[in-house]
Formats: sequence, C-alpha cells, structure tokens
Amino acid sequence: MAWRRVWLTLLARAIGLQATPDNAEEKLTALARQHQAIFVLDGLEDLFQEFSSNHRQQRALRALLTGCTEWLRSLRGRPLGLVVFVRRDLVLNAIQQNTNQFFARHQAYELRWNRTEALRLVAWVCEQADVLRSSREVAIRNASEDFLIKLLFDVWGQKLGLPNSREARSEAWFFAALSDFNLQIQARDIVSFLSVAAEYSAADKNVARWRDRLLIPTAMRQALPECSRDKIADISQENPPVGTLFQDLQRLPRDSRKIPFTLETVKVSPSDARLLEANGVLFRDDDQYWIPEIYRHGLGFGLSGTGRPRMLAIAKSIRGRGGSD
Repeated sequence: MAWRRVWLTLLARAIGLQATPDNAEEKLTALARQHQAIFVLDGLEDLFQEFSSNHRQQRALRALLTGCTEWLRSLRGRPLGLVVFVRRDLVLNAIQQNTNQFFARHQAYELRWNRTEALRLVAWVCEQADVLRSSREVAIRNASEDFLIKLLFDVWGQKLGLPNSREARSEAWFFAALSDFNLQIQARDIVSFLSVAAEYSAADKNVARWRDRLLIPTAMRQALPECSRDKIADISQENPPVGTLFQDLQRLPRDSRKIPFTLETVKVSPSDARLLEANGVLFRDDDQYWIPEIYRHGLGFGLSGTGRPRMLAIAKSIRGRGGSD
C-alpha cells in the first residue's frame, strides 16, 4: 500500500498536480472525472540495479506492476492508463507468485522480434547496401518469411555449405546462432553480425569459391564469437546483476567451462540461475544447463564430447516451444 501511494504520487506530479502520498489517490480520482491520461514509465532497470537481491526494490516494483494497475482499473470508466516498459527479469524478481498469469495477461504487449521481422531487417540492411538482386519484386516490409528466405540466398546461400551438402540451412543457423533461450533476437546483434561477417568474407582467400553469395560460411562462423563478445560487454553494462554473473563465469577454470554443466560445477546459486534463465542465458534440461551460442563464445564455454549434437536438439526443442522451426 505504501509503495503504491509513492508511485501514484509520482504519476500525479508528472501531470502537474501538487500531490503527496496522503492525497495522491484523491487528486488522481478528481482528475479522472474530467480528463483522460496515459502515463508511460521507462528506465526502471537504471533505477533498480539491485532488483535480484534487494527485497525493498522488489516490493517497489511489485507495487508498480500490480498495485498501481489494479487501482487505476478500479476508476470508473478507466480514464487513466499506465504503460510500463520493463525487462522480463525484473518482473520475475518482483512477482514471484502467479508469475505465469501475469505474463499471460500481458503477452499481447510483449516486445519481441519474430523470425519474419528479423529476416526483414537483414533484407533491408542488404538492400541499403545494394546487394540484393530481386528485392524490388515485393516490398520488404510486406514480404512473407518464405519469400525472404529465398531472397536472402543472395546474401548467405541456401545452406551453410554447398546446396547439396548436409550443412544447416543458412537462415536456420542464423537464428540458432543469434537467438537467446527466450527466442529473442536483437536488432543490434543482427546488424553487427552482418557487418563482421562481411568483413571476414571480403578478406577470405577462398571467397571466389562462393560466387552465389555475399557472406561465405567460414566468415559467418568466424563472426559469431566476435559478436558474442560484444554481446557480453553490452549486456554487462546494461544489466549489472547479470554482468556480475558473467564475470564469475568467465573467471572459472577452463576445464569447468564446458557445456552442459551443473550449477555446482560453475558455482552458480539457484537464485542466480533463475536470473540467467529469465534473461535467456540458461536453459535447464533435467539437472544440466545449457548456454545459447550468442552467449557461449563470449563467456569462453566450450562443448563437451556429447555437447554439440545435444545442443542442436536443445535449440530445436526451444524453437518448437516457440512455435517455429
């Protein structure tokens, strides 16, 4: 109740009302009788940098995400709205009961790139570089996933090898390489990957062998570790609690940095593992844990003898969970 009044006071003051925790509800109720308004909050991760361990910060977030919204919904006609941009891991730490219900209720508003949108970005970047031969047939912003997959054969070929090889399809490898275990792929990772892979392709001595594409397979594989290291640096700066865990993992002896692993092997507590899972960095399969490729390289983790084939199965399972292959 106390934290809810603090948040409502801030909302009231943001719109110019002289409010205090004692009268904020009264002033907002009076406002709602004559006006409509939508409040937008962003940057909570900067305000609550100890959210994973600080119970006071968790209570404050919970009051904002549940208490304030419930109070606003209680107003007749619901004239006041609230939009909160918040990371998934903050929600998981703030709302530890009925979490799935909360996510289900707000699923329609979740900000995430799907496969088609990611391919559209790749196609748009390549179109700006004038390396697509047939992009004018269909506007990229309206193109279907199947059309984009074929269009991008000019960029990275049909497969990560010769067309009749047993290598993975290029777009499937792209998603497996750059997506986390929450099935999220970030625009900056896509652009960075295309840039680095293009540089490696231009410098490769065997580039003439791959006349059907711009990005050659070896260059795409070489680009991933560099993009992964940049990813680790970016996330560490934006999400200090996760960044601290990254440092701990990077300090482990090399023999301990093998996938799959147990929490005891890497000295990660269950609560820290939960934080990493919330950010798509870990996936639990029975008692073993896995790290996606976009994080694995930057953290310096290798694959055990049985890790590579099982890693492909894990990735396929996660894609199936998300409704795509």
